[in-house]
Amino acid sequence: MGETKHIAIVGGGIAGLSAGCYAQMNGYSSRIYEMHKVPGGLMTAWQRKGYTIDYCIHWLYGSKPGSPMRDLWEEIGLIGGLEFVYLDRFLTVECDDGRTVVFWCDLDKLEDELCAFSPADADVVREIVGDARKLVGRELPMDLPPRELMSVGQSAKVALKMMSFIRPFRKWSEVTGREVAARFRDPVLGAAFEALWPAEMTFFFLLANFARMSEHLDGYPLGGSLPMARNVERRLTELGGEIRYGARVEEVLVEKGADGDRAVGVRLADGTEERADVVVSAADGHATIFDMLGGRYVGETFRKLYDTGVPFPALLFLGIGIDGGLEGYEPAVSGVSLPFAEPLVAGERTSSRLTVHPYTHDPRMAPDGKTVLTVMIEADWRYWCELRESDRERYAAEKQRVADAVVATLDGRWPGLADRVEMVDVATPATTVCYTGNWHGSFEGFLATPEYAQGELPKTLPGLDDFYMAGQWVMPGGGLPPGVMTARQVQQLICHRDGKTFQTSRAPA
Repeated sequence: MGETKHIAIVGGGIAGLSAGCYAQMNGYSSRIYEMHKVPGGLMTAWQRKGYTIDYCIHWLYGSKPGSPMRDLWEEIGLIGGLEFVYLDRFLTVECDDGRTVVFWCDLDKLEDELCAFSPADADVVREIVGDARKLVGRELPMDLPPRELMSVGQSAKVALKMMSFIRPFRKWSEVTGREVAARFRDPVLGAAFEALWPAEMTFFFLLANFARMSEHLDGYPLGGSLPMARNVERRLTELGGEIRYGARVEEVLVEKGADGDRAVGVRLADGTEERADVVVSAADGHATIFDMLGGRYVGETFRKLYDTGVPFPALLFLGIGIDGGLEGYEPAVSGVSLPFAEPLVAGERTSSRLTVHPYTHDPRMAPDGKTVLTVMIEADWRYWCELRESDRERYAAEKQRVADAVVATLDGRWPGLADRVEMVDVATPATTVCYTGNWHGSFEGFLATPEYAQGELPKTLPGLDDFYMAGQWVMPGGGLPPGVMTARQVQQLICHRDGKTFQTSRAPA
């Protein structure tokens, strides 16, 4: 029996934790290097004055038992001990003209709501909801190997599964959210769809979300993100893996040999060099390719992606703790979209709306008798990052200005709320960059635009052996599933390279 191979993993988010778990399941030793002091990366939360501010989870894709994605969550132990709630509303949009539209999870109620809101748009509404119905009950397998390892039988199986998706996919994958919004005769309904879905993202995935929500396949985990991250951390350590916190990787070590260049370890910020047989980066893609590897192995695919791909926007992200509740608010998966009392200008971005997510459905997030809200506002990442570097005093003042504007808007919606505020915490794109290194302060990676709505991105880089990448930067679309799926595929590639049979196990119940 040969010596156990060691895998160095950069980043302790969902992808890095998953990569460590799968390495251990297959007889490799793994060590994760995480620059922060807690696991999870963007799947995280923090506390202020007894309130929990959750940066990540509104719903967990595939939480329902029997869902193909659920199998992968159970392999990495993420599900263990969690309770889920399934809500009836996806998003409530309070419109500029005083009307309100509810995007219901139930497709019949959704169709009725939208047609009643704008009878003139009934044809467009019925077309959208009708195509969402075609996706109900149809899920793709989530445990597929990477394309280069897929057998003829597996390819045929995927093709057969795709037959039920093919017409809606062909019809909507080349259409963006902005283009769909422009189809509505009622511009207010179009604006509501713009509040619902990223303007440049392919519209097909919203239809898939509608279908999934109608079946209650994706629920919210009580307690939020951090318990999920701790669950996977526990699974990793129980399998024998290691995670080292406060360990920022600055360079992937590369050696030249007779057969070409190969990754041989990592150099940390303190100058320490640690050797490994394989290096997997589950960190920010741009930092990995252009900083840790100095841009020497970019290749055509990633050069084009970083030139033309569209990342998820950066965010101003607020946590607000209030005494009492929110009268009249009905819980929704993604909360409620509200117009600002006055447009918020910060840098080169003017924001006219904010999305509020009250955690009235999760009493674990706030002290008894109180409520925590999170607020998301798209932001100018360059403005906030440069301001933090150049003028900390003005940076703090700008954060306070944002907090005041948000509280004033919420007070206009729920009169008297301002007097009940006990905590306000403002995270900017600079905060995201500081703790996760995410390129442009993006909160998820690349949008699945029509150009990148299908097809896998490489998990390797040209000219560099024993190096792999996992995470949302190699699977456009965002969310947690790309983390575990790409980590699983990377380990399959490593096992194939070493002539080993890839294997998995489930975490103990």
